[in-house]
Amino acid sequence: MKSFSFNDAIRFRLATQQEDNRAKVQVFFGVFAGVLLRWLYGIVVDVVKGNPWNFGNWSIIIARLVIALISTVFVFSGYWGKVKDQPLGMRFLNSLVYGFSIDALVGPWTY
Repeated sequence: MKSFSFNDAIRFRLATQQEDNRAKVQVFFGVFAGVLLRWLYGIVVDVVKGNPWNFGNWSIIIARLVIALISTVFVFSGYWGKVKDQPLGMRFLNSLVYGFSIDALVGPWTY
């Protein structure tokens, strides 16, 4: 995983480079949306099992959003180099799926 740089993630250097800002925003929001979709998927699965809708209290919702943003920043720092040359639609879909899978790894720590 040579494309990930911890210093770049801390300084968010990749997002401030002047390459293709629209594509970077697209990948960033794709990963962020994927992380949030995984969280909503877990809630919908609980509803299908017969439990009531339960997003948690406000502190849990805010914590999930903060954790989603933090994980998105770190994932974006290492993931952008791999998808920057892909076509527009494929890049967004891949980042959405990547965010979904990252939340599968990070999500259990938030409960």
